[in-house]
Amino acid sequence: MSNIPVYWKTRLDEVEETLKLVKKGVVTQPAVSAGGRPIYMVEYGKSTLPPRTANCSSALGACGKIECYADKSSPDYIPTVFLCGCVHGGEFEGTVAMLNLIKLIETGTDYRGERNDELVELAEKVHLILVPMVNPDGRSHIPFDSFVGRTFYDLRYYNQGTWKDGSLCGWPECKMFHPIKDYVDYLGGYFNDDGVNMMHEDFIGGKLSTGTQLVFDICREHAPDFSILLHGGDNSYPHILPPDYASKKAKLEVLAVMDAVKERSEKEGIGFSHLGLRESENNPKPPSFNLISAMHHCCSEPAITYESNQGLIEHREPCYTHDQIYLSHMILFVETLRVQLKRYNKI
Repeated sequence: MSNIPVYWKTRLDEVEETLKLVKKGVVTQPAVSAGGRPIYMVEYGKSTLPPRTANCSSALGACGKIECYADKSSPDYIPTVFLCGCVHGGEFEGTVAMLNLIKLIETGTDYRGERNDELVELAEKVHLILVPMVNPDGRSHIPFDSFVGRTFYDLRYYNQGTWKDGSLCGWPECKMFHPIKDYVDYLGGYFNDDGVNMMHEDFIGGKLSTGTQLVFDICREHAPDFSILLHGGDNSYPHILPPDYASKKAKLEVLAVMDAVKERSEKEGIGFSHLGLRESENNPKPPSFNLISAMHHCCSEPAITYESNQGLIEHREPCYTHDQIYLSHMILFVETLRVQLKRYNKI
């Protein structure tokens, strides 16, 4: 498609191109995907957590003394925010936003040549961890750079793939097989080259993909105050999904971010669906213990899924433009950082 804007960067080579700009932060390659592709991490600022005496579970078992795992009581404590993109390879809108965030921090302007001083100022006050493309295998399964202007069929075909008979795997049926590799003709972007969907791995005692292990390592080591997995949600209004299995405190902290993003979105004239908190653990069929719930139990702090609009045509409204998708992510980043800084009286 020829109408993709210059700032819309979603490929692994574009991740690597952006990381060459990094001077204020630290770039590492902490993992390699199942298909042998590099997974990069960028870190701005440093953790101010003191040495711990227990893991998260043991600390909580000590009558809730979470400070034994992550003591955040010091007035010098700096909050940590963790952003992770391209968990599913066809949901790369968050990667666009993160690469532009890196460009903003490093140069003062994004890939549009525009400033966002508000976001840069907030980002410089936190410990920021970015994984722009945690599933480069899945991204390699998508032969184009944007779903804006493409159809719902395209999304299903390229993101979830096709069964052996050529029919669409679809959602959520694609989750009925895990790993899915041996059951499909076309392996969609949801999955790494082993056919693993990071959102639904065997988190308790199973062998994890390298991308998921990296996410856990970050949560365990840094106890991020807020973690966001950036996803795409076809043509839904952008929305936040909180972890189903989480403490009330963590869910209320998610609610604070939802409220802030909703308020800012309305001011900016962009849609956002405020879903509130789901109380579904006691249903006859409980929800899956997916990656964001597992992340919460790694570090006791909130982790969310952010579902972006993807701009599909011939599908339900709204159909966002590239600019609207980009703006929705910038709002998410600004308000998430602001809420965390307010939480620790840093602004």
